[in-house]
Amino acid sequence: MGRTPCCAKEGLRKGPWSSKEDLLLTNYINQHGEGQWRSLPNNAGLLRCGKSCRLRWMNYLRPGIKRGNFCEDEDDLIVRLHSLLGNRWSLIAGRLPGRTDNEIKNYWNTHLIKKLKNARVEPKPHKNFTKKKSENNPKKRNQEKRRGR
Repeated sequence: MGRTPCCAKEGLRKGPWSSKEDLLLTNYINQHGEGQWRSLPNNAGLLRCGKSCRLRWMNYLRPGIKRGNFCEDEDDLIVRLHSLLGNRWSLIAGRLPGRTDNEIKNYWNTHLIKKLKNARVEPKPHKNFTKKKSENNPKKRNQEKRRGR
């Protein structure tokens, strides 16, 4: 019933990308634009999965991506946004131009948590706005009323 597989797993390259593959992917996207990730590898002459091509483009090759160390202002902003939004990395990345959600998530998990714990600051989790399951379900709500909860 599910979706058909994106590719035949046999015969595909895995692991690090070569500079030749990066160049093929970049040239193809510059000519044809982003999208159609499932058919892109065959059309571009790559022996990769479409998902692998999409992630390589989005996280490493796309123009405007800011690489390198995070500055103090970015650290502070990430900590403040994490306390408000939680682990919604794509929303946090939207407020840090040039940074990807994957990069911010990795930076949070490898550097910022340690930095905060060394400074004896416990990262504040965001408020949980989800309702109890019984509040959404009228049957359970009526049962709880009868029981006096």
